[in-house]
Amino acid sequence: MMSAPRDNTLLQPAMTAGGRHVIVVGAGIVGIATALQLRLAGCAVTLLDRGEPAMETSYGNAGAFAVSDIIPLAEPGVLRKVPGWMFDPLGPLALRWRYLPSLTPWLLRFLAASRPGKVAELTRQLSALLSRVNADYAPLIARAGLEPMWRRHGNLTLYRSEAEFRAAAGAWHSKRLHGVEWRKLARAELAALAPQIRDEWQVAVQVPQWSHVDDPYLFSRGLFDAFIREGGRFIQDEVLATAANVGRIVGVDTASNGRLQADTVVIACGVWSDRFARQHRCRLPLESERGYHVTLPNAGVALHHFIQCASESFVILPMANGGLRLAGTVELAHRDAPPDWQRAHILIERARRIVGDFSTEGMSVWMGNRPSVPDTLPVIGPAPDCGGLYFATGHGHLGLTLAATTGALLTEQICGQASSLDASAYRPDRF
Repeated sequence: MMSAPRDNTLLQPAMTAGGRHVIVVGAGIVGIATALQLRLAGCAVTLLDRGEPAMETSYGNAGAFAVSDIIPLAEPGVLRKVPGWMFDPLGPLALRWRYLPSLTPWLLRFLAASRPGKVAELTRQLSALLSRVNADYAPLIARAGLEPMWRRHGNLTLYRSEAEFRAAAGAWHSKRLHGVEWRKLARAELAALAPQIRDEWQVAVQVPQWSHVDDPYLFSRGLFDAFIREGGRFIQDEVLATAANVGRIVGVDTASNGRLQADTVVIACGVWSDRFARQHRCRLPLESERGYHVTLPNAGVALHHFIQCASESFVILPMANGGLRLAGTVELAHRDAPPDWQRAHILIERARRIVGDFSTEGMSVWMGNRPSVPDTLPVIGPAPDCGGLYFATGHGHLGLTLAATTGALLTEQICGQASSLDASAYRPDRF
């Protein structure tokens, strides 16, 4: 693990041919991927985090490049589901009563985003990002030497019956219209492809372009190590505020190292990014889309594909050496609310109904705060009133998936490169 450099001469980025100095605040997967791409583009880049790289939300995610998740969380008809969220604390999506007053403004925006016309627009905008995920990641993975960890085996979304699949068929049709390739598997095909799946599951959908990594933390650290090898700098310190002069960024103020100068600052602090937005009178409606996981290092189940359970909204990640990670469910509560560990433990019995028995020896549980905005679109782009300040947050459950694409878009914007995508829909000032 890298620690903060003690020699103050290392705290200022080295000059580059273009003379651009960039500070990226937040060393999760989004910040790491962005910092690496900016460094490869020739910028002097300093990555800052109060903790060790990839040890917050990026440590415990489900490890998937979820390229087919193009439909926003606020689907049409979501309003009638809200009472169920409030009365079922262990359901796939739960809302804690006591935090309802503080969550109400976010929920009202969420409901507004569920109008059919708005959902169609948001689906197009998510599709534009997700359709390029593999292409944006491939050069970074190759540069970092992480190809053996990138499992391009597709995924399987499971349904108990033909009727359960038909209830979701409209969403799959919409995905196909937006370029997502998939095929339906009957029970015999599913059994041949994944014999571990129990007979209860009669139908599956396979998405060939879906992929996953063996361990999200080790993957994120691998990209971080590549950033350091390429000449990037990491400083472990807390950023207190951005520093600006006459509407232009000049650096950041830190707890231990004072002011660090830069002509560009990227805020990639996940759910904690909103305090920097408020500093510049930019309102980001960020709330925590809290996710739980159980890691079973000695499960003894040799899965080949990433598994999704459609009806219960959780996933099974095949890890190295027969290990499993069970992850998913969404809990809307304040970022500082105490964890409800029952939401993690219920995943064990749900997984056994899919893959049969497994060992829980050495198991661990985890909860993380995924930064969520009401319309599901990530926040990628410049602050409205401060030149040189950019935001990369709000990715919800798509942080790992969209990290490389976020970095690619920000690198184009910061370095004045030709734009590969109209990124106006993701700007911070859209709210």
